[in-house]
Amino acid sequence: MKRILDVLISLFIIVAGFAIIFLIILVDFIFTKQFPVIFQKRSVSLNNGVINLYKIRTIKRHSETSKLKRLSSNILKKEDYKKYVPAFCKWLRKSGIDEILQSINVLKGEMSLVGPRPLLLEDLEIINEKYPDLYKRRIKINALPGITGYWQVYGDREKGIKNLVECDEFYERNKSHLLDLKIIVKTFFVMLTASHSDAINFKKEKTKKYNVKLADNSR
Repeated sequence: MKRILDVLISLFIIVAGFAIIFLIILVDFIFTKQFPVIFQKRSVSLNNGVINLYKIRTIKRHSETSKLKRLSSNILKKEDYKKYVPAFCKWLRKSGIDEILQSINVLKGEMSLVGPRPLLLEDLEIINEKYPDLYKRRIKINALPGITGYWQVYGDREKGIKNLVECDEFYERNKSHLLDLKIIVKTFFVMLTASHSDAINFKKEKTKKYNVKLADNSR
């Protein structure tokens, strides 16, 4: 049932939103002056299948961004990239619309609408090196990576990798159509209000008490 819903909703997004997606990609090209669609190798863990994830470009490629990529070790907060994100692309990131092309990954069966956040391979290597115990816990996550997910809408970047893994574990144990629906509704609210907190446009927000309780019990 989950797979059927994934396919139907992804098809609707691509077909119904084709004109808007094309316009967004065109405007993105105008702001970045670079090819607007990028492909990133991502996965839930280094042991799981690696996917070529589709994404709308939000960071202008520059020699300095390559240096930052090598030097950065905080995978959840990369504010040094901020000056390479044009105004329009900042809005894309805050609304999460830069992730919309991952509907293609969903149609290919590589992702789900809702699931754990797929991370860049170099970020997974950092987790494996710096937080081996947390990495071993994430290996046990069986759910397909998601465009959105429990951590994506309820997580707290300020609490680091531990919070990410705890949220993933909570979803793994409690995944259901009802939970997916709640996450999707929350995601639409985040998109409409452009209130997404990502690694570059980081904004500290108070975590709801019930979320802390859920995460603390997810061990």
